[in-house]
Amino acid sequence: PPRYQAAEGRLTLLDAEGKAIATFVVQDTELAGTSWKAIGYNDGRQAVVSVIGGTELTVSFSADGRIGGNAGCNNFSGPYQTEDGRKITIGPLASTLKACNSPAGVMDQEAQFLAALQTAATYRIEGNRLELRTANGAMAANFQRVK
Repeated sequence: PPRYQAAEGRLTLLDAEGKAIATFVVQDTELAGTSWKAIGYNDGRQAVVSVIGGTELTVSFSADGRIGGNAGCNNFSGPYQTEDGRKITIGPLASTLKACNSPAGVMDQEAQFLAALQTAATYRIEGNRLELRTANGAMAANFQRVK
């Protein structure tokens, strides 16, 4: 008898008696229509750093090829393109021109975050996490799903 069952986006592994021992569900890897909150981003100096406390960096991907969000002080937007369910191009990004003084470092964080997004060459969604990586595999930014 078969040792697995595949139906309706599920793969179930069975033991010798036909009892389910593990079930896997197909994950959606589509970015369109999703929103994310940054956990960390590349600061441009070979390091992935955490988001400054009291700030939130957000990203949303629309179905019409637009990316937008908040970089800690200013809102930003621009185009994005995906290919093969793995490759991504983001930018050029434009942002509003508000200056924020608090918390300390928020404007540097914003510049680094927007630059990091534009270095992304690949993406991977795993559960409620999104990773953007550069062409050489370095982490550009990582996120937790909001929607």
